[in-house]
Amino acid sequence: MIIIINGSLGVGKTSVAEHLTTKFNRAVHLDGDAIGDVHPFTIYDEVRITHLYRTLAHLIAFHQKNGYPNFVINYVFESHTSLQKLLDLLRPLDNDVQAYWLTCRAEEQEKRIRARRRDQIGWELERFVELQEIQSKAAEKGFIGEEVDTTGLSAEEVAERIWRMVDDGF
Repeated sequence: MIIIINGSLGVGKTSVAEHLTTKFNRAVHLDGDAIGDVHPFTIYDEVRITHLYRTLAHLIAFHQKNGYPNFVINYVFESHTSLQKLLDLLRPLDNDVQAYWLTCRAEEQEKRIRARRRDQIGWELERFVELQEIQSKAAEKGFIGEEVDTTGLSAEEVAERIWRMVDDGF
């Protein structure tokens, strides 16, 4: 099984993915931001994004050959097309691929970002608002993941909610 966690900056993708990974007997957490951290980095570089998706598929195939059947990927997908490109690469590796889109009230998400105390907080505060709008519009046009509202929930609670959805088949 492959679970994809989508959402804007600061919504809790990485923390939720970490908690979800522990729910499996054997699983690998693949953080798209960490794996795709290349220099130079340009957000909207199709070559970079294709490279990241191919790298994720390669890593999954490698881990599968070494006994790991389950994966949790977290990354920001801004459109149905972008998510679909990754799904097309992953489905030959595993028929059971599920995607979830984390959302949160803006006020709470801002608090989460501020609590991280990163150097680029101004950029992060602007970017999360921009991403929320981009993803909301994208969700109207196509599938970017089954929506899961994280407002008022811990990462562990969100992971548990998703785990129940996985178990129920959505």
